[in-house]
Amino acid sequence: MDVSAQCVAPFVTAMDRSMLFVDGRFMEVDARPPATMHAQSDGLFFTDHAGQLCRFGLEARAVEVVQEHPADELQASGDRVAWRMVDSLWTLRGDRAHLLATGVQRFHVSDSLIVFTDSIEHELAASWKGRRIPLASVTQGSERPQWTQGANTVTWYDRGQRTLFYLSHGQVEALADSCDVGIAVNGMDVVAYWDDAHQEFMGRKGAESVRLSGMKPVNAQAGDGLVAFVDGTLKLKAWRGGDVVQLTDSMPSQYWVKDRVLLYLWAGRLMIWSDDGPVAVEDLVPEQWQVAGGRVVYLDINRELRSIRVDGGRERLSREPGISSFTLHGEAVVYPAPSGGTVVLCRGRRHAY
Repeated sequence: MDVSAQCVAPFVTAMDRSMLFVDGRFMEVDARPPATMHAQSDGLFFTDHAGQLCRFGLEARAVEVVQEHPADELQASGDRVAWRMVDSLWTLRGDRAHLLATGVQRFHVSDSLIVFTDSIEHELAASWKGRRIPLASVTQGSERPQWTQGANTVTWYDRGQRTLFYLSHGQVEALADSCDVGIAVNGMDVVAYWDDAHQEFMGRKGAESVRLSGMKPVNAQAGDGLVAFVDGTLKLKAWRGGDVVQLTDSMPSQYWVKDRVLLYLWAGRLMIWSDDGPVAVEDLVPEQWQVAGGRVVYLDINRELRSIRVDGGRERLSREPGISSFTLHGEAVVYPAPSGGTVVLCRGRRHAY
């Protein structure tokens, strides 16, 4: 289950109270504002004013302190949370802290995966669905292991074997061998990589790899089943598993891939790659926009909230001009109302606090 399965949205009131909106209900979490907060499908994980790591569960409707002392590093993605205390790596299992490893120098969280370097076991490892999966040996004094990861995929380059490896849904396999470099981008159930031996940029979605370009990418990004890249032609191209689609005739000013959405600046407009091809989000580039799932929410020229989806659907979310800012949590949009208070929009309904 992800956060978009129901309306779960945290916010802080004008009186600095920490609140959580859940499917039509407003719940007070803390009388003071949090330092950080991360919505989960069944509650809220947050750092309180004193630096304690806390969790507010929807069933218990109460705050539980998970870790009393401030974390040296904290990361969260989807329902996955991990933090480092000195060199010990912890994660949340249920409502309790669970020690993953000691001697951890680096780690990264991406939804179902936590990848970390373990200097005691001398390995690069992944934690996936409660399993620890060794990825590569790390000898003392060697170069820092390099890896990239997406929601449930990891790619890493083993310099000793000159091989690019791939982890997907707990299974490890080789993507390309006889490689002098390791170049890859990871998304959800998709990876794109440079096959150095054959001088080809490849895409992997499912069991087979397909050729995306015969030139090394200048840059590339991956999302949920989606890859966008600029190769040696300096044109923006995109791939969702079928044919590679060319979107521009030259280098775009910028482009972004998040979840199922590809946005890019072209000819002074913000464009979205929809199911029907490129579509302008607005005639003028919005000042603010955010992406969740297959939807872009943005403020138009009147600072009213609107949205556009990858399937082409558009919606006017608010008729209140002058909105200063907003946050997006799955299907829930939260913003301070110009007239005062906080508004949560979810599935066509307006909830005011």
